[in-house]
Amino acid sequence: MTYESLQSRPIDAKAGVVETRRDLLTGEALGVVAVGGAAEAARAVDRAHTAFMRGLPADVRSQILSRAASLLEESADELATLIRREVGKPATAAATEVARAVTTTRYAAEEARRLPGERVPLEATAAGAGVLAVTVPEPRGVVAAITPFNFPVNLVMHKVAPALAAGCPVVLKPSEKAPLTSLRIAELLAEAGLPEGWLEVVHGHPEPIVDAWCDDDRVAVLTFTGSAKVGWSLKARSPRKIHILELGSTSAMYVSRDADLDLARRDAVQAGFAYAGQACISLQRLYVDDVIADEFLALLAPDVSGVRAGDPAAPEVVVGPLITDAAAERVSTWIGEARDRGATILAGGDREGPLVSPTLVLGAQADDKLMCEEVFGPVISAARVSGVDEAIERINDSRFGLNTSIYTRDLAASLRFAEQVRSGTVLVNMPPSFRADHMPYGGIGDSGQGREGVRYTIAEMVDMKLVLLNPGGAWEEKQ
Repeated sequence: MTYESLQSRPIDAKAGVVETRRDLLTGEALGVVAVGGAAEAARAVDRAHTAFMRGLPADVRSQILSRAASLLEESADELATLIRREVGKPATAAATEVARAVTTTRYAAEEARRLPGERVPLEATAAGAGVLAVTVPEPRGVVAAITPFNFPVNLVMHKVAPALAAGCPVVLKPSEKAPLTSLRIAELLAEAGLPEGWLEVVHGHPEPIVDAWCDDDRVAVLTFTGSAKVGWSLKARSPRKIHILELGSTSAMYVSRDADLDLARRDAVQAGFAYAGQACISLQRLYVDDVIADEFLALLAPDVSGVRAGDPAAPEVVVGPLITDAAAERVSTWIGEARDRGATILAGGDREGPLVSPTLVLGAQADDKLMCEEVFGPVISAARVSGVDEAIERINDSRFGLNTSIYTRDLAASLRFAEQVRSGTVLVNMPPSFRADHMPYGGIGDSGQGREGVRYTIAEMVDMKLVLLNPGGAWEEKQ
């Protein structure tokens, strides 16, 4: 199909501002989208709030999400191709993303039928004897969702599907680098039966759109995936809203002297270079026990050199282009800065336009950007450590804390690591890039607050009303 009909609506007909979206590599036109601003953002909230006041029964919401999951699945090839062309994600990774989005939507369809609520045992106190107490989940209101370019289908569904399951309409601002996938998702949800106002997509420069939503009291929840700087600024601007913030990371892995080195090598390559490292849980910092460091890195370097980079349409390509030439230039500059301060490039380190070769660096300083800032590119920085205690200390020397891994056969060491590492998730003999779409997912520090994972997101989007019922009508307060 063509995408010329996909418009973020409504756009002021008199303004008529449109933008042509192009293939990231070839520059070929993919379609035209309308560009909105503060006025469009406000009108989107008008329609979403009207939808919220009308309401939509849980059973209906579940059926719509179930049909939407089937439509996403039927459109998988189309969506994967659009992801590849719009943001340069390799074909295999794009197909995997769409499959995950289908699963995410199906989870939401199921959770819409079992929203959390419970009986409170009020009779545990003398004053509450004879009183029935239950919590009733109620949707908070309109959800404003701001999504990034790197997972333009699944991360959209991680915000939209739980909100709809909870009974909250959504106003969505997709990344200006990837609006077409969001607009196609909106079409599929409408085809699934979602009424008008329940999903409003506004494309354009983020500042006026998001500012309008921060200032609008009808927006009850703001869910954002992106940089720490932007995330915390949104929270500061709208402190009375509920915020779900999925921010940055410098995800770390520790390989102990008793680790399965073949497993650790394989997982390090996958975690560091899938989609050119453009995920917040991509492996960035690799700490290796001194005893096995030389052996492990001698094996890992050729593995890194063997990772295919190039045209994302080729099925064997793992590392495609970064999202912009400027992003590639930044990553290349950070590699050069670390090298100038004494680090050794064990593999890669080259750049051609938006392509940065898979890179393995050894000996970057703790205050080099490769170690302390989010790279968001295909670079792993390795360092030698004397054991698990030093690894924990080095890993915790970060303002981020999202996903962290340890590779070891020592149960006691893994438990100590899990207890002492400051991180939203600790994985044992699994890569830090692992995420299942129904697990609680989120970080601490500058990695954010709140949790995604369908059931956990829904819990953030509903209020728990407490209802007390005195069946006999003759309750008297007991002193």
